Parts: sequence; C-alpha cells; structure tokens
Amino acid sequence: QASFDQITACTNVSHAVVLKPKIAGAHNFIPAMVNYKNSNGDDLVTFSSFLDNNPILTVAEYNRKYSPHLVDWLSFVGLCTPVLLIPFLTWHSSHSKYEALAAKAKKS
Repeated sequence: QASFDQITACTNVSHAVVLKPKIAGAHNFIPAMVNYKNSNGDDLVTFSSFLDNNPILTVAEYNRKYSPHLVDWLSFVGLCTPVLLIPFLTWHSSHSKYEALAAKAKKS
C-alpha cells in the first residue's frame, strides 16, 4: 500500500509492485483503487487501468517459447547450405572455365 502526502497539479506519481505468482496460468488482474482528496477537501475514488486476463508462464514454458532455438537454426543452416552451395559451385566452375577460355582467345 502506497501513500503520498501531496501531489501537485500537472505532475505524475508512479508506484510499482512486483509479485511472484505461486501458480502458472491465466490470471485476472483487477484495477487498483485510488482514494484521494481534491483541493476542496472532497474524498474522491478512481481506479487504475484494467489489464484483463494475462498468462503467467512457468520458467520451462517461458524458455521454450522465447529461447533462441539454436538447434533449430543450426538444422536450418545445415539444410540450406547444400541447396545454395551446389548451384553456386556449379556456376563458379562453369564461369571459371569460360573465363579461362575467353582469356586464352583474347591472347591469341
């Protein structure tokens, strides 16, 4: 619970609370209730933003979802390399052969 003696006009005050959930799953977060007095001394109540349902993931689920997937990327590179390398080597061999023939014809 936070309390501020006075908040002047045209200023903002932020307050954050970090909680560690005990269970994973979808959690419904209700808005915070803010009680305050205006300059006339009237008691007023307002609510913070409503977050609706938010998923709370276990560490294993989080790592699976957001990990860099290094094994997947290495497999992808391994499978793409022959598809790109074989046509390049074929072109390079043919290109080198015709360049050598063109250079030889130019000399004669």
